[in-house]
Amino acid sequence: MKSNLLANRLADIVAKAYSGQPLNINNLAEQYQVSTKTIRRDFGRLCAILERCPDTGNYLLSTSARNQYNEQDLVRLIEELGLKKALPLKAAQFLRSLANDSKSDCYHFQEQPLEADFISTLHNSFETAIKNRRIVSFLYKGKSRAVAPYLMIYSHGSWYLAAISDGILKTFSLARIKFVCVQKEYFDYDASLVEQIKKQETIWFGQPIFDVTLEVSCKIAFYFERKALLPKQKIIEKRSDGSLVISTSAWNYNQIAPVIQYWIPNIRVIAPCELNTYIRKNLMSWIDKANSETESIIS
Repeated sequence: MKSNLLANRLADIVAKAYSGQPLNINNLAEQYQVSTKTIRRDFGRLCAILERCPDTGNYLLSTSARNQYNEQDLVRLIEELGLKKALPLKAAQFLRSLANDSKSDCYHFQEQPLEADFISTLHNSFETAIKNRRIVSFLYKGKSRAVAPYLMIYSHGSWYLAAISDGILKTFSLARIKFVCVQKEYFDYDASLVEQIKKQETIWFGQPIFDVTLEVSCKIAFYFERKALLPKQKIIEKRSDGSLVISTSAWNYNQIAPVIQYWIPNIRVIAPCELNTYIRKNLMSWIDKANSETESIIS
């Protein structure tokens, strides 16, 4: 009987530790109706995974144990990556079912991470530079750059580096970066800049936002209702014929134009007129190039 109580208590304490809860001796003694001396003995049995916090006197999961993956860590990561809504069950339940193979033959993840093969080595270099506050140099679009790196950002399937270049916060596509070198020179780190980057929902730093209104035909309305294909997308009108009027926001024409061009002729820019003109020029340029290539083949 006593051994069962001990096993249950230790299992409960371990679960609390792995969930990130601070373990207070007095509180646990009261909860389990035992003496504080008993809880101290329990902590002694769990010394391999617990460590005392000198500031509070509470016990926490040790650093070595914390570095091992656990279900709570994976669930938190899924939520931070914005993938929670993509799972058919609660994140923890779904991970458990896949791990024990009870449902692994029911699911297939077709989409693979983009750019992973040729940028993996860059992550190590930039991690070193960011952690040690070191200037990093590289070749970007044929031009040599020396920047102060702050964060690597994953956005819409691609990785970017947020860095200060010539006194301005900019983003650089990791896929276009070549010949990276971490310099010996340090830079003055500004912690508020990290918060500024994390608050923004775009990689287009330092550019004013503008609003866009679109008309979406009934033929493709389903795709825009199913999920937001555009930044800050909102459906402002559902018409009787099944078409939609959508509002969205952007920081740069290049951020939104490719999506609109993909769905032409089933999508139309209502406002602003300048964006409509920009897209028309893109399409005319493509048509002219295609005609030119066709003529050169024929001749």
